[in-house]
Amino acid sequence: MSKISHILLPNPVVVPTGTKLNEAARLMNKTKISCVLVSRNHSLAGIVSVEDIMHIVAERADMDIAVDRVMHFPELTIDSQKWLSDAITMFERCKASHIAVVEHGGKVGIIRGDDILHTYRFDKEGSC
Repeated sequence: MSKISHILLPNPVVVPTGTKLNEAARLMNKTKISCVLVSRNHSLAGIVSVEDIMHIVAERADMDIAVDRVMHFPELTIDSQKWLSDAITMFERCKASHIAVVEHGGKVGIIRGDDILHTYRFDKEGSC
């Protein structure tokens, strides 16, 4: 079994609290990512995913609101040296699609449920 540090998505995109949701959505579209981390005073405060934005759009709610109002809170984090099985447990328990990865308290990346699925698939089928 692999460690999280082997499959994390490095250099996560971070927006400060107060950023408008429509701005975050444009940034996610422009950079082709499925979530952004939200920071408050240089600390992790939450995460906003495509799923969160879809819920707002489905409710026909105003997209001109702060990311703070839709972010997952408290922020889900896991240490980069934990095992993938630890992340699987967290995904199942929290029903999350993304988890921020930290090292020494600082953010270093993001892990998605899909990343784990791909890792297991290639471990079983062989590498490309």
